[in-house]
Amino acid sequence: MTYKAILSIVVSVLLAVPGAGEAGSFKHVKTEAEFLALVRGKTLSADWGSMQILPNGKIKGKTKQGKLVGAWQWNGALWCRNVRIGKKPERGTDCQKIGVSGNQLQFIREQGRGTAGVMVISN
Repeated sequence: MTYKAILSIVVSVLLAVPGAGEAGSFKHVKTEAEFLALVRGKTLSADWGSMQILPNGKIKGKTKQGKLVGAWQWNGALWCRNVRIGKKPERGTDCQKIGVSGNQLQFIREQGRGTAGVMVISN
């Protein structure tokens, strides 16, 4: 069987099975209440470190480069944050589109038009 024939079969199967090919897709988190329900009392982790997003608008955590502190607010359907790591200057406010899939949160920078990062939600 040729490579083209195998590829054609795989594509046909994926198109025939509802939900196939959507694994790992993220649902847009549109409200502050929905966001807080996901992160309240939780720790978010990635390979660079971890953080907690607190209901009072504060962010705290740790990275390989030092302590992370910051503030956040909800704006429309975006999560806006400004953080500082260690003694470095603040990074500036960046409003991000948030998505959720299972225990993963996706943060897409620059109002959903920039690079994406994923963090794992845990207790």
